[in-house]
Amino acid sequence: MSVYHGFAQMYDDLMADIPYEKWRDYIKEILQQRFTNAEKPTVLDLACGTGNMTILLANEGFDMIGVDLSADMLAEAQQKAYEAGHNILFLAQDMRELDLYGTVDAVVCVCDGINYILDEKDLISVFKKVRLFLNQGGVFIFDMNTEYKFKELLGQRSFEAKTESGAAYELDNTYDEKTKINEYRVLFHNQDSSPFMEVHKQRAYDIGTVLEMLQIAGLNNATVHHEYTAEPPQINSARLVFIANA
Repeated sequence: MSVYHGFAQMYDDLMADIPYEKWRDYIKEILQQRFTNAEKPTVLDLACGTGNMTILLANEGFDMIGVDLSADMLAEAQQKAYEAGHNILFLAQDMRELDLYGTVDAVVCVCDGINYILDEKDLISVFKKVRLFLNQGGVFIFDMNTEYKFKELLGQRSFEAKTESGAAYELDNTYDEKTKINEYRVLFHNQDSSPFMEVHKQRAYDIGTVLEMLQIAGLNNATVHHEYTAEPPQINSARLVFIANA
């Protein structure tokens, strides 16, 4: 799993096209259906990165906790939370070794953080940790990149992108159909520093495997949806959303 060392300060610029507000609205609707207006559910944002979703949900009145492996990403998240007027607990932890101070009412993990778990045993460990810290009646909402995206949309291709601030990257992508591992080799350019390379790996999981692992972990009645909609998975779904219950 990458720790996003040099990426942290460039992350938000390079992820500007991610529809965080749409995802926020989707998650908010689920949480409002689950909890009454009188309740103030505590929500864990797992693999929270620079805190984009954490802060958006905090703005909606949810009591937020953010967890990420990268201290650099969390430093960005903490600064943004401070500027937004939120006192959010951020913890630098590997999601496979999640260790909270108490339980939460909901766990969310957006922007394919779960795909960074490359081993099936580790994925079950993550799900078991989520269940351990999720209150009975709580909900786990997470998304995953699909094999269709890795194989058909990314494949063995190269991409370039640049932002208005001058941040840019060159990405060489490879996907191994046997291991289902997708590797991004990314060369970053920033006006304030020398170019640097990072390698990020994600794994594709089929729906049946994920549902079975959730059940093993004690997360039940899971549903799967096409790209933050109410629609079922499609053959060309690039991202799937899983909703499971404690």
